[in-house]
Amino acid sequence: MVVVALLVWFFMKESPAWNSNPQPVIPRVMSALRLGITWQMSFLYAVVFGGFVAFSTYLPKYLTTVYPTAVDQIGAGTRMGSFVIAAVIARPFGGMLADRLGGKPITAVCMAAIAALAFIVSLQPSEGIVTGITFLAMAAALGAGQGAVFGWVPRVSPPDKVGAISGVVAAAGGLGGYFPPLVMGATYNKATNSYALGLWLLVATAVLALALTLVLQRRTASVAPAASTAK
Repeated sequence: MVVVALLVWFFMKESPAWNSNPQPVIPRVMSALRLGITWQMSFLYAVVFGGFVAFSTYLPKYLTTVYPTAVDQIGAGTRMGSFVIAAVIARPFGGMLADRLGGKPITAVCMAAIAALAFIVSLQPSEGIVTGITFLAMAAALGAGQGAVFGWVPRVSPPDKVGAISGVVAAAGGLGGYFPPLVMGATYNKATNSYALGLWLLVATAVLALALTLVLQRRTASVAPAASTAK
């Protein structure tokens, strides 16, 4: 981190369109919190980044509990590592697609994919190719969704509040990772050895996020001209 900080400090240049904001940090954050778009983007990012953090944390426990005879701790750790790598690789592609096609359609596709894949996982298919592909696809959807949401934030935010809103959205993503493992543990059915209820809640959350994404379509179109005029 120190090396990267030095490289950024000495070799990277500010954007020609960037202007410094002398306003203190706390008033900027408080101003951002008063905007509805801040909470809406925070919710979307909490789903994708929070879901990524939650699955990365809980996946080994899930696999060794649901498939105890097929997956040992080493195998579960390997699958967790593959999940993380797939999500990390997918994130910049989600951002690039959002830059070219818009954050809204890419976010919508990712949310729909998350809902569908979570439903497949809730059926507890036999461990093997299907589960492997499903979890890798889930990782890709969550990773691409992170890039898409963050690529969308500047397009729906007032130009002078993009930095503050981005900071709040990032923090919401981190907080979003704490709750799903608690929900999975609380909804685990020991009698049937099933996490179905927790996964159905993920399906419902992803569908709600998809609906919000589609509702924000008109608002995105209305904010964009104002932002471009301000620039």
